Amino acid sequence: MSQETLRQAFPDKATPLVGFGIPFTESCAKHVERFKASRVYLIAGKTLTEKTSFTSDLQDALGSKVVKTRVGITPHTLMSEVLEIVEECRSLNVDCIVTLGGGSLSDAAKVITFALVNNVSTQSELVKLPHLGGDGTAALLPATAPTVPIICIPTTLSGGEYSTYAGVTDHLTGEKVQFCPPIASPDLIILSGELACSTPLDIWLQSGMRAVDHCIETLASLKSTAEVDESVTKSLKCLIPGLLNAKANAGKPGRKEDEIKARQECQIGVMHAMLFLHRKVACGASHGIGHMLGPMFHVGHGETSCILLPAACKWNAIHGGEEIRARQQLMKDALWSMTEARERFEKEGLKEESEGVDELLDVVVRELGLKRRLSEVGVTERKDLERLAEASLRDLFLVTNAVPITTKEQVLEILEMCA
Repeated sequence: MSQETLRQAFPDKATPLVGFGIPFTESCAKHVERFKASRVYLIAGKTLTEKTSFTSDLQDALGSKVVKTRVGITPHTLMSEVLEIVEECRSLNVDCIVTLGGGSLSDAAKVITFALVNNVSTQSELVKLPHLGGDGTAALLPATAPTVPIICIPTTLSGGEYSTYAGVTDHLTGEKVQFCPPIASPDLIILSGELACSTPLDIWLQSGMRAVDHCIETLASLKSTAEVDESVTKSLKCLIPGLLNAKANAGKPGRKEDEIKARQECQIGVMHAMLFLHRKVACGASHGIGHMLGPMFHVGHGETSCILLPAACKWNAIHGGEEIRARQQLMKDALWSMTEARERFEKEGLKEESEGVDELLDVVVRELGLKRRLSEVGVTERKDLERLAEASLRDLFLVTNAVPITTKEQVLEILEMCA
């Protein structure tokens, strides 16, 4: 009989706990009991609910404890929907929120519990809770930490459920508000390779490359520590083999267990990756430019990483000093140490002593069958590159890049590398 593995996501923080090793339905029911909860509000992904039995399986496992199931949240998590759910939770005396699906759902749950404990009912009240300003500093407003526990059961590799931040979008202006502590991360994250296999392969691989981006830009940072370096390196050694094996085994007869194992390995990788966020190591140009490329040209987060990360690494290698090159050697050592990656590099004729990080990452992206150039996502005109470069300078991660970026010309140089 299988036993659940239950561990802290971060060594010095009691929550979130991470559970895996038994069916997610069994784990969720067990921990709802542990929380002494009897009025559960379940938020489930729309596609997951319509195309699989996983939502109904979870409802069956929780039984009469489920007081309401909401199917679907609009991508980017609209304030109007969050406030609607807040009122429902309040009227139903909800004592636990469970999410089954992607990052929009976990962000919603975090903001909902924050609003509940602070007696928020309207948008004007919500935006008075602590959130990041345009300059990245927190608006220091009085607020109480959430008390209603959250259980997140993720279906992608975005990793947002590990964060003590949550972004929701003003449905009138389209602007995102990033709420910050005392908003809380979930109490429990349940990982399931079987559930993860319900996520379409391309979405899975793209979100996995976003997690790889977290790791690589952390290793690039001169502000990282030995502890964080070790954790994100461990993450890469789960993520890249896991992604390559998930791709290799997807849909193959008799290989379902191999795919489940590969997807769970990716999930474990994300857990290790997110220490950078807990230790406040800032990301760099791939994230910063990607924040603008995504909404401006309707490109998914993971796709932005596939396109921009190799170029950002190449740019850093050209313009950085010895410290930057030493950091890039850490990345190369990690990438070459993985049997699955090494085989692909050698097949392409790459040499361990001479290739740049950008070339190694490009091989991984190609092996996963993902887009690698701006032209592949419709960014082809010079005026588009200029507009993207100007907008990117507004993102804080340009300045925190391993080699700080402060001019439009510097951004254009990166964009031209991946045009």
